[in-house]
Amino acid sequence: MLAAAPSKVPFYIAGGVLAAWAVLLALRGITDAGFPRSRGAGRLVILTSFVLVAAAMTTAIVTAGEETESHAAEGGGAPAAKGRTLALTADPGGALKFDKTSAAVFSGRVEVTLANSSPVDHNVTIAKGSDVIGATQTITDSDTKTTVSLSPGEYVFYCAVTGHRAAGMEGTLTVER
Repeated sequence: MLAAAPSKVPFYIAGGVLAAWAVLLALRGITDAGFPRSRGAGRLVILTSFVLVAAAMTTAIVTAGEETESHAAEGGGAPAAKGRTLALTADPGGALKFDKTSAAVFSGRVEVTLANSSPVDHNVTIAKGSDVIGATQTITDSDTKTTVSLSPGEYVFYCAVTGHRAAGMEGTLTVER
């Protein structure tokens, strides 16, 4: 898999040309019962269709990858830091997930906020390796926040309620200077 998803423009072009070709063939076939007029013309239509389908499939594969914000082009998986607040929202339906799996903040005193409108207990715990840096209160159907002091580096945020992290309620926190 590519580190950053390439532009999908070639796929959009190839797909658009294939769609236009299909519409033109359909219109021609509907209006002209004898289309295509010869065996050679029929083979040319099939060959052109095959080439356009192959081009669309190839560009789909080549440009595959998750599109993230523009920071992906910079070589990182985390978004660019915009401030000193990590704001997370627990899934309102009670699913064991946050609204994001990666985030970035600037180093220093960072405010960690959690909005949890579900009836399921959740918190946000920040750790570096096995060292827990800080955590919010565990809450149900409310909001909470805490402040932690973070130096530049990679951290993990997760819900420390039993079983929640193992179910995937975690993400990566990049702290920049």
